[in-house]
Amino acid sequence: MSSKRLNIMLYSDYTGEQIILPVNPEKISIKYEKDIESLDILGFGQVNIMGNQKPLRVTLEHFLPEDNSIFGTYSGIMTDSDGLGNYIEYEYSSKRAVDILKRWAQTKIKARLVIDDELNIEVIVSSFSETIRESTSSKPYILDLIEYKNPAVYKKNSFGLIKRMKNLITPVSVLMKQGDTLYSIADKYGLDFKALKKKNDIQDVNKTYLGKKLRIKGE
Repeated sequence: MSSKRLNIMLYSDYTGEQIILPVNPEKISIKYEKDIESLDILGFGQVNIMGNQKPLRVTLEHFLPEDNSIFGTYSGIMTDSDGLGNYIEYEYSSKRAVDILKRWAQTKIKARLVIDDELNIEVIVSSFSETIRESTSSKPYILDLIEYKNPAVYKKNSFGLIKRMKNLITPVSVLMKQGDTLYSIADKYGLDFKALKKKNDIQDVNKTYLGKKLRIKGE
């Protein structure tokens, strides 16, 4: 039986960066817990008192393949090109993804984690680690996330906020990578491929124009 490929995305409003993971992590751990206080009562013994729910903790392990992996074609890394919400999608690069996650781990940046319809929470990157192994370029990565909760803002459960990850951001332009066609990109962003064909003067909608900057929005 084949396993379902989860759509997993990390996105930051604060930096205008989005990473769609090219492969499912080897392991996803989600920890649900609450505060428990132990007290010793004279003549009775130890009792446990249940407290409030703690923020969720999520760990992703082994989730960034090498650049030459075929899985890179399923990934997208977007950045806000001018700080005005004009997003550009780039070809997958493990270095670009690692640089983003390292910066998120070392600075005061909040992000959002979306795992299909299972999880949609604002998070803080508590740690990002890599293991350097002898005689191999492969570096297993581990990302530890903790749910961010602002006590000054009450929000209802945000499940379903993003029905389809691809609809969160529609970039102004896309740099076509291996395997991309005008038809596949139009389908990805829910666009009319005929209008996209005319806008970019494309002859063959099923052909890959590697490295071509494809205009998605605007005239």
